[in-house]
Amino acid sequence: MARYRWEIKTADVMYAGTDATPYLSLSGDKATLKETELNDPDSNNDWEKGQINHGTIETTDLGWLKTGTLKHDGSGGGPDWTVEYVKITNDDDGREWLAGVNAELKGNNPFRLVFKNTSRGQFDEMQRQKELEDERLQREQELEDAKLARERKVEDAKVGAQDWKADAKARMDQLKVEMEKAKLEAEEQKMRDQLAQLRGQAAPTSPASTTPAASGMRTYEVFGVYGGRPAPLTQAVNFDRASGRVLGVNTGFRVMVTDQPSEGFGLAGTPGRWASFVSGSPTAFGLDADRGILAWDGSRGQALPAAYLSQLFGDWRGAVY
Repeated sequence: MARYRWEIKTADVMYAGTDATPYLSLSGDKATLKETELNDPDSNNDWEKGQINHGTIETTDLGWLKTGTLKHDGSGGGPDWTVEYVKITNDDDGREWLAGVNAELKGNNPFRLVFKNTSRGQFDEMQRQKELEDERLQREQELEDAKLARERKVEDAKVGAQDWKADAKARMDQLKVEMEKAKLEAEEQKMRDQLAQLRGQAAPTSPASTTPAASGMRTYEVFGVYGGRPAPLTQAVNFDRASGRVLGVNTGFRVMVTDQPSEGFGLAGTPGRWASFVSGSPTAFGLDADRGILAWDGSRGQALPAAYLSQLFGDWRGAVY
């Protein structure tokens, strides 16, 4: 809101005054004041010959005044009114505008006022102070924003560290589970090997025996490789159990064959671990009697039939041996 002081001088000529009710409107570069009734609070008989009347109006900030209107309603005896000038002052910053009239106003016939700025008052200094205050507030806001940014960065770093610790703990817990599982599997395998040895000792050892170990048994292992690490063959090969067909090697995997116990999942060798997982002769799977072929399925070794190997390698003997 802004406070405007108006000043109107009635001309000092015969019959210049009026008993009618005056109305004033103002228009600036920011807003417009609609017609407002005027009344001098310090005078009991307004608008007399040669008299200067004044009062105040509170309205929205009009900006720099440009134009306006002055009229009266034609009431009372001898209503015609001769006005010398209208002066408007902004009480907030001291700016002044003056509009000359020097004319006789008839009832309800608005006179168009054209204002000229006659004083800038304290407007320029107040604007400068406002700019300085705005700059100060902006600097303070920038400092506050920078402080908050630093605090957020520190907080984000703390959260990131906590997340990393939580992830690391989860990985360690998973490794512990895998290590425990691996220990149990190794213990289980050790017991299976012992059982196989016991069964081998109890089996007949006649020349006609079909026990693989008694006939110079050799075990081969077929396994997958992914990212340079061994993977169970069941992960490396896409096999359709319903049709019994090998559909191909999965993306990113390779299929390898070894007869060395230090490679793959440790199933190969002489005699290898055929007897640990299979009780019969390799011939039961279409293989050569002295050559077993195994693959690790993630939990135990499985014999690979010749039909499966043919789909996987074509000439499987050439590929495996």
